[in-house]
Amino acid sequence: MKFALILFFVLIHSTLTYKVLVFNPAYGASHSNFLGKISDILIDAGHNVTMLIPEYLITKKDFVGSKKVKDVVRIGRDERAGKLFEEEGIEHMGRARVWRMDPEMMSLVTIVGSMNLAIGYQCEYIFQQKDIIDRLRNEHFDLAITESLFACPFALFDHIGIKNVINAESNLFKDAVKYAHGEPAAISYYPGLFSPHDDKMSFVARVKNMITMLFTKYLYGSRYEKELEMIKPYYNGTETWEDLFTGVAFNLINSNQYIDYPSPALPKTVFVGGMQVNTNEAKTKLSDEWNNILNIRKQNVLISFGSNAFSSEMPEEFKKSFLYVFGNMPEITFIWKYEEANATLTSHLPNVKLTTWMPQNDLLADDRLTLFVTHGGLGSTMELAYQGKPALIIPLMADQPRNAHMLKRHGGCLQYHKTMLGDSEQLLKAFKTVLTERKYSENAQRLARILRDQPVSPKDLVLKHCEFAVEHGALNSLNSRGRYLNTFQFYSFDIASSIVMLALLVLVFIYFTLLFIFKLVARIFLSQKTKME
Repeated sequence: MKFALILFFVLIHSTLTYKVLVFNPAYGASHSNFLGKISDILIDAGHNVTMLIPEYLITKKDFVGSKKVKDVVRIGRDERAGKLFEEEGIEHMGRARVWRMDPEMMSLVTIVGSMNLAIGYQCEYIFQQKDIIDRLRNEHFDLAITESLFACPFALFDHIGIKNVINAESNLFKDAVKYAHGEPAAISYYPGLFSPHDDKMSFVARVKNMITMLFTKYLYGSRYEKELEMIKPYYNGTETWEDLFTGVAFNLINSNQYIDYPSPALPKTVFVGGMQVNTNEAKTKLSDEWNNILNIRKQNVLISFGSNAFSSEMPEEFKKSFLYVFGNMPEITFIWKYEEANATLTSHLPNVKLTTWMPQNDLLADDRLTLFVTHGGLGSTMELAYQGKPALIIPLMADQPRNAHMLKRHGGCLQYHKTMLGDSEQLLKAFKTVLTERKYSENAQRLARILRDQPVSPKDLVLKHCEFAVEHGALNSLNSRGRYLNTFQFYSFDIASSIVMLALLVLVFIYFTLLFIFKLVARIFLSQKTKME
């Protein structure tokens, strides 16, 4: 009897264990970490995860984003793609150029064609790996997960017969993908993915928001089309990228409705921002090294510009400004992520700790950390929001300006423009403002309490929607008819045009009617006048 019960529970467990394929491209740390965290959540729940890592950027090839995934399948980089990435400087764009370049993504318009071609080459190379594809097909995965950075993984999932697919966005929902799903963009009051403006937009700001949205649609839409064009000899499935993307079961978005701007969303859009954050209640113990550093002084400031922008390669005048700040605040310990090992830049400043790596989330979770200086990447933004730390946000490019003003409206951070980094006095003033005015700390802690008390945890949302997708697949009842409408129909421009045309016809009719009446009256008046004479 006891053996039968054990067997029963084993059988029950086996029916609830799913095989999941995660396509996690080596393209950026934030993307890898997001998909890696989703993998960890599934593994902790007892599911089996295989991670496929194609190498788009060589400098990112070692990123996995997870320490729990054991089955990792790697695909190298296509030589043609690598050559184009190197020629356009895409491989190292964030290291030095990002400090000077225009933060708006439209500054990249000149290299879109080359990027699309390189990404197309890489997709073709992936489809040429017949042995790997056959191996994946024979695994008979229950679920596949990836991000809409590329159309390639969605085509690959279809190619190897995986029916249940989830799109997991490490950034906000891309405008091109939103439009493909028929989800309203609300461009008159909802800042787009790369918008530098908040939701209180002037006429000019709304025009820029619309242009930015259209550029984002072009940026990703043209990329997806090039990928599908390159794999035509190998892939005979869905012809359009729109059909590939709208066939997913859910879109897991790295956004949180308690942090982000309110916007209309479809049922297939699930906000899971924060699922990757370990809060104070679940923090890991700091090592003795970091624990001792935080104990030296009463206040501690963490400075990190992410994994793409290198502090070691920022302009010299920017470095001098930071050194000026450090020198004028000797009572504070500054921990600065600086990518040059054994650098002597701050050897004359005993209150500065340079490090090529630090446990960022664990430091943010520590009560002894006073301020976070960050570039405003969405992962870092989520971490500091959940940990309740005040921040000085210095956006560098892409979605970072939007992330900065998104968090700024909650009152816990100060946004600082990167072009002002050369002004040491202004930078010192910004540091002192956030450190001395209590409102920043109080507002940051209030937001953290809201996130702690949200009705459903993001981790639970991830797990439950993944398991639901396996059990029920992509439900047609959740699809919007809006995805079948063209741009004029979707935004009711056709109705507005018809009303304007009708109004013009009415005005024209009234004009000619009045003109006819006027001429008639004038004729009668002249006729009467002639008779009287």
